[in-house]
Amino acid sequence: MTDKRAPADSVDFVIVGGGLAGSLIALAKAELGLARSVTLIEQGTQLGGNHTWSFHRTDLDAEGWGLVGPLVAHRWPRYEVRFPGRSRAMEGDYVSITSDRFARVVEARLALAGVRVLLDRRVRDLDEGAVRFDDGTELRGAVVVDARGPRPGPAAGRAAFQKFVGLELDLEEDGPWDMPVIMDAGEDVEQSSSEGFRFVYVLPFSRRHVLIEDTVYGDDPGLDESALAVRVVAYALARGAHVRRVLRREVGVLPLPLEKAPGLPFEPGSPLRVGYGGGLFHPVTGYSLPIACRVARALAPTRTRAEADEALAAVARELAPQQSFGRLLNRLMFEAMMPARRWTALERFYRMPPATIARFYASRTTFWDRARLLVGRPPAGVSWRRLLASRAGAVS
Repeated sequence: MTDKRAPADSVDFVIVGGGLAGSLIALAKAELGLARSVTLIEQGTQLGGNHTWSFHRTDLDAEGWGLVGPLVAHRWPRYEVRFPGRSRAMEGDYVSITSDRFARVVEARLALAGVRVLLDRRVRDLDEGAVRFDDGTELRGAVVVDARGPRPGPAAGRAAFQKFVGLELDLEEDGPWDMPVIMDAGEDVEQSSSEGFRFVYVLPFSRRHVLIEDTVYGDDPGLDESALAVRVVAYALARGAHVRRVLRREVGVLPLPLEKAPGLPFEPGSPLRVGYGGGLFHPVTGYSLPIACRVARALAPTRTRAEADEALAAVARELAPQQSFGRLLNRLMFEAMMPARRWTALERFYRMPPATIARFYASRTTFWDRARLLVGRPPAGVSWRRLLASRAGAVS
């Protein structure tokens, strides 16, 4: 329910953005009994927006699962990846949270705990100590958290982009999928020299209810939504699925950083930045939930800006080698490989042992994992000349 009351003059913890990152922080604080010190602000009419969040069960420890487990809508015991001439079924639970379930469960739990949620509220600007609304009112906080998502531009640093259009489909008959296909880049998924690495992502919520996303790893943020939507339907039809209707459309343009952006996740005079806006996500896969969960648990017990800074800095230090390694892999894929050959980097990755793959997704790779991924015969299509030319252009 939308809270239309004028906000109090001051609270302890103000979170701007009721998506995944912001809502999990509020939820984690509520579970520690600190709910009444929190105000969560969202410009939409419900928390969570229009998203599907997926992750591997091995991405979370027991405490992390305790926080997000009740939000889960679907769970499968295995998933599949497909490349030209090769496919692999991976054992291990793959899990999804839908935005409808997210909104329903999180809003109910926050209301029960006493967290103040302000929906349908537009924020004009914010700084480290205050949030100012479009209607002229102001809310001050001991800690202000900016969880609104990425702001593209030069300050965000150089990046490539993961772009997708997903259609949630109602099928007339049982479809052919009985487990998620998290990366289908098989022979009939065309790779373009101009577009970038392309794959199709499939989540079968049931045999007649499926989410299919056409995804591109591209060099720029441009997205032809109509063209990708047509490709989704064509993909379903080519596999014998008979589409009755489209239930929902989901669109995303996610940055995949090639270099570390300055000032993230926080800098003096600014609010704490979390989630995509704070660079706190997996730089290669774009997966955000595992790190958002770690950030939420770290910030949950904090009450002052100094405590919050210290807690977030500890998470950032822990993630630093993972993030740096991910940016290196992105540079190799986007700057050393022709777009139509980028799929070979992912094909090589999925030849790794299951434990290495699991730690990579969880942002917990070891030194030996990173060495294993870098050492040896490089993927077909790597051009060191192309990489050097690209780096020279970036410096000039």
